[in-house]
Amino acid sequence: MGTTYVIAADGAHSRIRQQLGARMLGRADVYDSINILFNADLRAWTAHRPAPLYFIENDRIRGSLLTINAHDRWAFLPTAMGAFGYSAENMTPERATDVIKQAIGVPDLDVNILGIVPWTASAQVAEQYRYGRIFLAGDAAHEMPPTGSFGMNVGVQDVHNLVWKLAAVLKGLASPSLLDTYYDERQPVARAITEQSLINAASMGRLELTKKNAGARPEYLNEQGMIFGATYTSRAIVPDGTKAPHVADPVTDYVPSARPGARAPHVFFQRAGAQISTIDIAGNGFVLLTAGDGRIWAEAACELANDHSPPLKTEMIDDEAFMSAYDLDPSGAVLVRPDGYVGWRSRAMTSDPARTLRETISTILGRIN
Repeated sequence: MGTTYVIAADGAHSRIRQQLGARMLGRADVYDSINILFNADLRAWTAHRPAPLYFIENDRIRGSLLTINAHDRWAFLPTAMGAFGYSAENMTPERATDVIKQAIGVPDLDVNILGIVPWTASAQVAEQYRYGRIFLAGDAAHEMPPTGSFGMNVGVQDVHNLVWKLAAVLKGLASPSLLDTYYDERQPVARAITEQSLINAASMGRLELTKKNAGARPEYLNEQGMIFGATYTSRAIVPDGTKAPHVADPVTDYVPSARPGARAPHVFFQRAGAQISTIDIAGNGFVLLTAGDGRIWAEAACELANDHSPPLKTEMIDDEAFMSAYDLDPSGAVLVRPDGYVGWRSRAMTSDPARTLRETISTILGRIN
């Protein structure tokens, strides 16, 4: 029987993480909140300004109103409760009803409380992501305040990064050492995003027991650079010696780049009369993107089919916008990993493209130390 692995994605209170004795880096229990699920018809105040999230700030209560069905099902998350005389212990259905009425500003609002669940926000990341054959992922690997709604996205990205590596190892195509790059690539990203989530929470007054209204910082919900600009450095990335592009603010500003370790940039191009994106052809395997004169790269890729290498799709894109975005000469090529990140780039043709590709893939898969 082959080696088996476990992905521990069992939440912020992960029992597997606790049993492993995993050390968490950061701050635990940074603030308390409560999820109050309720029925009330709020269309008179929301129908003309629909949104998934409404921030409530007044001298009686502060929190976030979440849309469930945009009609009569909502959730309210009060924050800095102690400053307003509330706590998880005294939040009865009657008090919750009063909180909702104060938040909406309608004393005679018809409210039906469906559920009250207290919770505590933390800002911490596991020191290790791998314990032998067990890997932490999602909230089990990192707990972050919900200010930014990054938790689920970061968790999905964790697994996206990990599963193609597990598949390659289980199929005998990669060295088990490839699995170490999961931590190398994902843990720094989780730490950076957790830090920004905590800064967001602080800017909104969620860490202070004060009735003073607090406005979110300008970066809040404007984190394109942090979301799309995250880059990886590991043995599963083959550097090409180029410098990272200058970014004025790495939190808000996203500068597309095909430098190895970056997310493959989006570029529209024509294929058989249809407009598609470069990111639509990545995923579920390695993809070799070549410029207009890159036919030799495609031929070299075919030679790897019987070389104990993973399947390698090729796409020749004869488009100036593509070459510019990916910084390629007409004979250049880029190898995109199954998770959509650039693993290797050659701006121009090499003297032996088949050997170049073979060594590149072997390096990424850990078969060359």
